[in-house]
Amino acid sequence: MTVKEDALKYGEIVAKCWEDEEFKQSFLSDPETILEQYGIELKEGIDYKVIESPKLVEYIVLPHDGTKEALVELSKKMLQQAENKQSIIPEGTEVRIIQNTEDTHYLILPPSPKTMTSAELALVSGGDSVYANAVVATEGVDQIEICMSIVDPYPGVIVPSVIVLI
Repeated sequence: MTVKEDALKYGEIVAKCWEDEEFKQSFLSDPETILEQYGIELKEGIDYKVIESPKLVEYIVLPHDGTKEALVELSKKMLQQAENKQSIIPEGTEVRIIQNTEDTHYLILPPSPKTMTSAELALVSGGDSVYANAVVATEGVDQIEICMSIVDPYPGVIVPSVIVLI
């Protein structure tokens, strides 16, 4: 399966989590089983943990390997954003940075748009934001990174919906 196909499959999982609370609880407690049911190949020896993102909280997941390259790309994007305006993080939002480990990879489950007001959706829909539950990684990273992205492209990151980097 290609990265794009995996991204689409993960998007299906996210959408089903938004519609089906029982499915969501299954995904939160046993993401490996759900990912495999949807045909997403998992890396052996890796524990996948789902982080349920609250409203107005954006996550950046750094890879375990290639961290320096990922941070360089993120920094470039932030500097580019800062050149265009003074604020790179929309007022009222919070950015959390987490990093995968050698044996644990994090998956971000964004909040359902149905739970958000129009103003909240405008804040997290990217607008001018650098962040929106983005995975920062470089090409050739041999791991799965999955989460929501509504940002301008970084190398190795698929936009506009869900990212799966292998």
